[in-house]
Amino acid sequence: MEKIGLVLDSTCYMDQETLDLPHVKVVSLHVMEGENSYKETDLTPEFVISEIDKGHKVTSAQPSPEAFKNAFEAFFEEGYDKVAAIVISRGLSGTYQAAELGRSLLESHGDDVHVFDTLNAGFGNELIAEKALELIDEGVAFQTLVERIDGIASKCGLLFTVDNLFHLQRGGRLSRTSAFIGTVLRINPIIRLNPQGELKPVHKERTVKRLIRYVVKTIKSTVDENAKLNIRIVHQRSEEEISRLQDALKESFDDPVIKVNGYIGPVFAIHIGKKGYGIAWYPE
Repeated sequence: MEKIGLVLDSTCYMDQETLDLPHVKVVSLHVMEGENSYKETDLTPEFVISEIDKGHKVTSAQPSPEAFKNAFEAFFEEGYDKVAAIVISRGLSGTYQAAELGRSLLESHGDDVHVFDTLNAGFGNELIAEKALELIDEGVAFQTLVERIDGIASKCGLLFTVDNLFHLQRGGRLSRTSAFIGTVLRINPIIRLNPQGELKPVHKERTVKRLIRYVVKTIKSTVDENAKLNIRIVHQRSEEEISRLQDALKESFDDPVIKVNGYIGPVFAIHIGKKGYGIAWYPE
């Protein structure tokens, strides 16, 4: 049986118990504040929000190829046969390219590393990574793992909304005018991950009820009627909305598997801000 390691980037905000598994390694993105550069894994989202509130410019940057190379090499030095990597969409970050470059820098074992082009991000990749770890624990062959995860990634959808549009505007996702008008009118935008792995505003609603109705309708349009749904919900200070969303999902789908993550890390906090929530899903 092949011994398989899994490399994640730090925007895959899984629980610490999972991240501490011996067959999991994390490569950190960076948070830039002025001339200061920090590893995301060394910060809290509260730090990011505090700096933004002070009027400081806060941005994110991808890891270096060398960081990925070191993670891959560490697995092989520990006796692993194959390594898979799940990272943020190339449509949102240079992290995928950095991982591929890191693989190409390996003096040996380059063909034993596969970097998944999931075209997904954050909690979407969390959902995909959970399945990857499940398959690794089942002892599947590496090629089977690659094929199964590629299939899941191709069917995985992602939507989210935020309370304050200015964070998305600072990140280049919305124009300043749209952010101002939307925030003043208390319009909740719905951002969707498109097939190119890019986040695009696709809809807007003024009430939680109508927003949830749109989310459920969107998911129904992407899956077969009898599909078994795997769902991951992430939120920041949105407990009431998440409770209502879970109720709607349970009423609309046959026994969906729903997991909730109440942590959004520093890099995503740059774009989401103090309050927001999202949902990722794929049919089994």
